[in-house]
Amino acid sequence: MHPVPLAPAAKPARDKQAARRLPALRDDLALLPAPTGLDGAPGWTIHDPVRNRYFRIGPEAFALIAHWHHADPRTIAASVAAESLFEPTIDDVMGFCQFLAANNLVETTDTAYLTRQAAAGKEGWFWWLIHNYLFFRIPLVRPDRFLSATSGWVAPFYSRAWLVFVLLSGLAGGLLLARQWDAFLHSFQHFFSPEGLVLYGAALTGTKIVHELGHAYTAKRFGCRVPTMGVAFLVMWPVLYTDTTDAWRLVSRRQRLAVGAAGMLAELTLAVFATLAWSFLPDGPLRSAAYFLATVSWVATLAINLSPFMRFDGYYLLSDALDVPNLQDRAFRLARWKLREWLFGLGEPPPEQMSPRLRRTLLVYSYATWIYRLVLFLGIALLVYHVAVKVLGILLFAIEIGWFVARPFISEAKACWELRDRFRLNTRLLMTGIGLAALVGLTVLPVTGTVPVPAVWRAARFTTVYAPFPARLEETLVKPGQRVGEGDPLFRLAAPDLEGKLRQTELRIDWMQEQIARLSSSREQLDRLRAMEEDLAGALAERQGLLDSRNRLEIRAPLSGVVTDMEDALLPGRWLGPKLGLATIVAPGPGELIGYVAEADLDRLRPGAVARFHPDDPLHARLDARVRAVNPVSVAVLDVPALASINGGPVAVEGQNGGTGGGAGNPASSAGRAALSPVEAVYRIVLDVEAANGPAHVTRGIARVEGDARSIAERFWRSAAAVFIRETGF
Repeated sequence: MHPVPLAPAAKPARDKQAARRLPALRDDLALLPAPTGLDGAPGWTIHDPVRNRYFRIGPEAFALIAHWHHADPRTIAASVAAESLFEPTIDDVMGFCQFLAANNLVETTDTAYLTRQAAAGKEGWFWWLIHNYLFFRIPLVRPDRFLSATSGWVAPFYSRAWLVFVLLSGLAGGLLLARQWDAFLHSFQHFFSPEGLVLYGAALTGTKIVHELGHAYTAKRFGCRVPTMGVAFLVMWPVLYTDTTDAWRLVSRRQRLAVGAAGMLAELTLAVFATLAWSFLPDGPLRSAAYFLATVSWVATLAINLSPFMRFDGYYLLSDALDVPNLQDRAFRLARWKLREWLFGLGEPPPEQMSPRLRRTLLVYSYATWIYRLVLFLGIALLVYHVAVKVLGILLFAIEIGWFVARPFISEAKACWELRDRFRLNTRLLMTGIGLAALVGLTVLPVTGTVPVPAVWRAARFTTVYAPFPARLEETLVKPGQRVGEGDPLFRLAAPDLEGKLRQTELRIDWMQEQIARLSSSREQLDRLRAMEEDLAGALAERQGLLDSRNRLEIRAPLSGVVTDMEDALLPGRWLGPKLGLATIVAPGPGELIGYVAEADLDRLRPGAVARFHPDDPLHARLDARVRAVNPVSVAVLDVPALASINGGPVAVEGQNGGTGGGAGNPASSAGRAALSPVEAVYRIVLDVEAANGPAHVTRGIARVEGDARSIAERFWRSAAAVFIRETGF
C-alpha cells in the first residue's frame, strides 16, 4: 500500500508546463473505495492488477484523477478549483503526474523511458544475492481456485457456535491439565527418538500449513484474491507464506485485522484441541506431539509473528490498528526528520501532518525498530560467521555488517551532508558539533592508558597442609593466628593399619634373618640362601617406607608463618582424608598481586609499571603496586581459582572446580582440583604490593595498571585483524 500525498514537483517554466499534454491513465486500473483517514477525510485506492500493487490517495488526488481527461495541467487545475474546495497549482498537477509516471500508472509510448526504468530496476546477481540471501520467497502454488471451491467447507469455523465450542474446549483442557501438571512438563522427552522426530516434523509442518490456510481462507471469505502460497527462506530457514496483498482493497479495517490475525488464531485453536487431546492420549510420541502443539509451536509462532518490528503478522496488525499504510516507511521518514531537528535544529516542517499522539507513537515505534534491527542483524552476522566455513563466514559477516548496519548510518550521513546549506548556527547544532568532536576524539585519540587487570591479593609465600593418607587425628598442636617456625609440629595423626603392617613386616624380617643364619652354614642351600637375602632386602625396604609414612603422621610446618584457615571441628578421633585442607601457613610480608591480562592488552604492559589495586570490598583500602613480571606465554590452566567465572570471578573458564580447600598456587592443592582452562587467551601478571603486612585471606579486585596509551579505534582494528588472521589461517 502506497499513500499518495500531493508533493510539488521541481518548478520548470510555467509556460512549458501549461503547454505540455499529460499522458492518459491506464484503462486497466481500478479505483476502489478506501477507509477514511485519521482526519475523517474519505480515501480511495488505485489497484494496479498487472503488478498487484495498491496506492492510497486522498480527496485532492481523487479530484485530480476525476479531471485527468482534460490532459492539460492548466485546465485540470482550473476545473478542480471550480468544482471543489481545493485549489491545486500547475506544480501540484505536474507533481502528481510524476508520481503516476514513476509507478507506471499512465499510458506511454516512450520505449526509451521504459527501457531506462527497467535497466534502473535491474541488478546483477551479486547485488541480488546480497539483498536477498537473508530472505527470499519461492511461490509454490496458486491456490485461489482451490480456496474458492472449498471455502464452504470452512465456513462453520467462522460461526459463533464454533467460537463457543473452542472456548469450552480450552476451559476443559485447562482444568484437565492442571490436574496433571507435573506429567505435562515431562512430555517432551518422547521426541528424542526416530519416531518422535518424524512426528515433531509432521506436527510442525501441519501447524504452519494451518496457519497459512487461516490467512488464505479469511482473505477469501472477504472477497480477496490469494494469488500465491509458497515457502520463504529466513536466514536459510524455510517458512511458509501466503500472499494476501489483495486485503488492501478491503474498506473495513476490522476485516483487514481479521485477515492479519487469522493465522495466529488458527494456531491458538489448534493448541486448544492439542491441550485437550494430551489429557486423553497414552504416553508416547503422539502425546509428545500434542504437547508440542499445545506449547512450543504457538508460543514460538506468537513470539515471531506478533513482533511489529519485522514485516510479519504483527507488523500488518499494527499498521491496520493505527490505520497507517506503509507504516515503516512513513515512521522511519518521520523519525529521521525528528532526529535531524534534535541534532541540528533545521526548523524543517514534518514530512506529513498528523496528530501529536500518532506522531509520538510512530517515533517510539521507529526508534524501537532501529534498536531491534541493530541487535537482530548483529546476531545474524555472528550466526553466519560461526555457521559458515571460515572464509565464507568472514565474507558474510562483513556483508551483513556493511549492508544492514553500516549502510543506514552512511546514508543518513550523506543526507545530512546534502542539507548542509540549510544549517544555521544554533544551540542544538553547537551541542551536536561538540558531542561529535568529543566522540571522534575519544575514538581516535590514545586516551585509554590504564589497563584493568582482574587480580587477587594474597601472601607471596603460603601453603596448605593435608593428611598424607587417610588417618585419625590424635592431637592438634596449633591454633588459628599462631606463629610457627619451619619444622614446628602442627598435628599428630595415627594410622592403625600402618602400625599393623609395620608389626607384620618386623616379624617377617626377624623370621627371614633367623632362616638366613641357619642356611649360611650349609653349602647345599646356597641358592635358597640368595633368594632369602633378596626377600629380606625387600622387607627391609618396605619397613623403611612404613617408618617414613609413620613419621609423616606428625605434620610439621613447611615454612615459617602464621596459621590461618584451619578446618573446623578438628577434634581428636576424627578421621581425615588426603583432600581435606587442615590449615594454611602464611609467611609474613606485604604479599603480591596475581592477575590475568587479556591478549589485546598484553603488549601495553611493561615490568616496573605502576598500578593501583581496587578490592571488590569497598571498605577495604586501595593499594599501590608495581608490575614485577608479565608472562609472555598464555596460561593453559588458571592457577587462581578465585578469578574463575565458575567461582564468581571475571575470567571465563571451562571446567569445574573440585575445590580441595587449598591455597592458590600450592601444588598439593592443585592436584586435587579439576583444570580450569580459560576460554580465551590470558597471560599471568605478578605485581609487588606496597603494604606493611599481607592479607589474612585472598582478596579479589581489579588492578589498574598504567600501560601504553591506545585509542579505541586502534584497539578495535587490532582485534579485528587478529580475528581475521586467525580465522583465515594466515
